[in-house]
Amino acid sequence: MQLILVVCMALSLSLFAHDKDAPGKGMMAGEHFKKMDTDGDKKISKEEWQKFHDGMFQEMDKDADGSISADELKEKRMDQKDKMKEKAKENKKQGKKKNQAADTE
Repeated sequence: MQLILVVCMALSLSLFAHDKDAPGKGMMAGEHFKKMDTDGDKKISKEEWQKFHDGMFQEMDKDADGSISADELKEKRMDQKDKMKEKAKENKKQGKKKNQAADTE
């Protein structure tokens, strides 16, 4: 159980660490915080933290055996990578659209 908690915390922290280098710095960290702060009090209680990470664990435990295998963890990381690539592509498209709009003005 402790190993699972460590894995979930590491994934959460990796999201925050990555956000510092991303365009729109801190945007994803803010979204991540809002997802955990279910009562909207701008604080994350231990209960909110645990509920969020329990949900994350269940999402990662694809075979519902109560544990996360290395393959399941790898799949989650690959999914995150794909989502980040897709978001970067979308941001790039939006940037081009903004530049084109500015050029026509």
